[in-house]
Amino acid sequence: MRARNLAGVVAIVLMAAACGNASTSSSPSTTAPAGGGSAVTEATGDALKQNVPVSAQGVTNTSINVAVITARSNILQGKYGDFANGVKAYFNYINNGGGIYGRQLKVTSDRDDGMLQDEQTVKQSLASDKAFATFVATPLFSGAVDIASQPTMPTFIWNINPEMAGHLNIFGTTGALCFNCISQGGPFLAQQYKFTKVAVLAYGTTASSKQCADATKASFQKYPSAQVVFFDNELQFAQADLSADVGQIKAKGAQLIFTCIDQKESIVLGKELVKEQVNAVQVLPNAYDQQFVAQNAQYLEGAFATPQFVPFEYLPLLPEEQTMMTWLQKGGFQVNELSSNGWIAANEFVTGLKLAGPNFSQQKVIDSLNRDTHYDANGMIVPIDWTIQHNDPRGPGGTHIPKYSSQYDCAATVRVQNGKFVPIPTVPSTKPWVCMTGGPNAPTLTTTPEYMSFAPTS
Repeated sequence: MRARNLAGVVAIVLMAAACGNASTSSSPSTTAPAGGGSAVTEATGDALKQNVPVSAQGVTNTSINVAVITARSNILQGKYGDFANGVKAYFNYINNGGGIYGRQLKVTSDRDDGMLQDEQTVKQSLASDKAFATFVATPLFSGAVDIASQPTMPTFIWNINPEMAGHLNIFGTTGALCFNCISQGGPFLAQQYKFTKVAVLAYGTTASSKQCADATKASFQKYPSAQVVFFDNELQFAQADLSADVGQIKAKGAQLIFTCIDQKESIVLGKELVKEQVNAVQVLPNAYDQQFVAQNAQYLEGAFATPQFVPFEYLPLLPEEQTMMTWLQKGGFQVNELSSNGWIAANEFVTGLKLAGPNFSQQKVIDSLNRDTHYDANGMIVPIDWTIQHNDPRGPGGTHIPKYSSQYDCAATVRVQNGKFVPIPTVPSTKPWVCMTGGPNAPTLTTTPEYMSFAPTS
């Protein structure tokens, strides 16, 4: 759904500022071939304890070493560094059970790219860390080209970055994103809550933010459940005064505001809405953070948020989420959006190791995962089919060819009430994912979506 894709908007907030640091190297094709070959099965039982000699970078007889790169320091006040905590917590969980293939999983390099130095940081890591795998969570992923140029380096990212598409060795917490795709998600949300007038706000200095806004507007043109009464895709980054926009939103009666902006700007907007007594709520692209909404409760009341995984407010908690919370707390780490995505990325890496078998290698991990047609982190995320989802979901020419897209068009959404997230009603409540029939190719807006759960059944 569109709300889930909006999470990546923050990734390009400062793209213009970073362009001067970008490499001039050409990237590989943006259409990745299918993984192909027969399906593989995970190693289980005694096979997981076999310690056979492995000649691979970052592997010793006793450990498998990885590197993590995050924007731990950033001007967006994002908690990107917590992604590394999620990776470490998952490794602690696996190591506590004896590790894998007689080896402990270790984060031997934890780098901060400062948000604007991703390319340089990735280059340094690839040259110096000699890791078996790399983990990345940063708003700007200018180092993607360098990682793709080393196609045997398994890489696992919090996917809010368009640069992932087309690279068979880069695996995300979701498949390749589409920033300018039409979707039923926004129109369906407006339909369900009887919003008849919407506004759209975006930055004018970043292509992806503008694409997000344009796609939202186009979605309502195709699925006219509400009227777009105000549209501004020319905001400046860190714009301190949104009174003119809010004045227009108030005058035109918009009730729902789709924002292709970062958290800090959402609060600027929220404060102005309260000041001018405007009864409109935001759709937040990247704000599943209990501490953030509690601290800004009066400015975010009624707002919607959609993480890439099952929100914790849907009960009972998935067993995987219960385990995650236990090990994050044991490590003294916060349970939040970034640490949860770090856990998912580490789970995906270990899944690749299990699929590769005791005589594993970097290439075997990559090839094995690329035959996995249903990776779902034990029900935490919408299943990813890695035989197709390295590709831009639009396919060649932006035509939404189904073979390049997930069979699922789903989102699990929560709403802010009194500074806390609450789940939106689903039928039954144990099925948190709201899935649209037909995706962006549907001729009319879905009125009766399918409610789904991807939790293991046994």
